[in-house]
Amino acid sequence: MSYHNLINRRKTTVTQWLSENYIEQQSEFLSYILFCQKEHNYPLSLIRNMNEISISFNLPNNTTVEQHSTKTISILSTEHECSNFTVILSYMADGTKLPSVIIFKLVNVPQEEFSDRVIVRTNSQGWMNENEMS
Repeated sequence: MSYHNLINRRKTTVTQWLSENYIEQQSEFLSYILFCQKEHNYPLSLIRNMNEISISFNLPNNTTVEQHSTKTISILSTEHECSNFTVILSYMADGTKLPSVIIFKLVNVPQEEFSDRVIVRTNSQGWMNENEMS
């Protein structure tokens, strides 16, 4: 590779930066939740923390071989980067882990077998809405 002036190149992306005061915002939010929990006497088993993430069906390789001096690198793909599904992970404040929820952007539930610890849903948008919350 060095004889032909080639190197391994990696795709880079622009990421979202945390605000400068994110620790302060995090502390304020936690204080607010604890205040509400004490004021209304909510049991910890009714307070949930959720994370919703979109996962792509197409996971193209992020590396390629290119000339050392090349400024822009093109990486081939199947053009299905937008085909994805949503995964929701949840814990209750008392430490209880809830079953994971997978939401496909489909009309019917896929016929594959899924674990008992996973709830599979479908909807036309492919993300969480009030129907998936129940």
